[in-house]
Amino acid sequence: MFITILKYAFLALLGIVVLAVLVAVPFLIKARKEGDRLFARYASYTDTELVQRFDMRDFPVKPEYKKLHPAKFLKMMKYVVSSRQADRLARVNSLDVTMLYFMKMYTMMIRPDYGYNLPVLSVDFIFIGGMRVYVIEIIDPAKIDDPNKERCYSEVKKWADRVAQFKQSKVSEWFYDFITDSSIHISTNRTDDEVLFEIYKTYLNSYLNMVERAEKVTPEQSRQLEEGLELFVTTLLDKGGPAVNVFKTFLGPEKQRDYIRTVMFGLEK
Repeated sequence: MFITILKYAFLALLGIVVLAVLVAVPFLIKARKEGDRLFARYASYTDTELVQRFDMRDFPVKPEYKKLHPAKFLKMMKYVVSSRQADRLARVNSLDVTMLYFMKMYTMMIRPDYGYNLPVLSVDFIFIGGMRVYVIEIIDPAKIDDPNKERCYSEVKKWADRVAQFKQSKVSEWFYDFITDSSIHISTNRTDDEVLFEIYKTYLNSYLNMVERAEKVTPEQSRQLEEGLELFVTTLLDKGGPAVNVFKTFLGPEKQRDYIRTVMFGLEK
């Protein structure tokens, strides 16, 4: 009798699980399509702006880092990496990230040439169904005063009041030693998709305008810029963060360090 009860209980539980899966599938498919659409929107806009302004050239990524698709995650996570460069832009790296099939992430980082007093631009946008995690960081470790940079920072601050209305995401305290107060760390939902895209357009165009206006720095300032970014990356690897921790899980500590330094920031070839 007891075995019979267990049998029916198991079948009932199995039925509930199957029903839950059947109910969830349409929502997961919809979330993936929505994520793919938003990814394509950001990627297309960014590529158009870069190609129109700069002579972009592919930069070779080590074969083992082009596609990160670890077997232990049973194909639930995939990172496709691409890297380019141009005059004044030492690296323009982008990631096409899919997590758990339905979560989509757009990541792009511009690391400029040390010959110009320019900060790093880093963006991470995560689309999870109707949820949005939205990060734009202007990383300026050397903090060399420059009217050209200040003009860019002033332009993007026109969104400051609107950004302040969103839910602010927690940021590790040490980051504030390196990022500017124009950086954004917020979370929201799909109702704000249009304003989020407009904010990104302002940041990207203001940054690229700044790059085009930039003038050559002295050798001493160039060393300051290089040493500043080196300190930032060293601190990032030492203290960790959401993105770098994921790569540590994927690749292990040694390859994580190699990936962050050679691919993400292009500090070493």
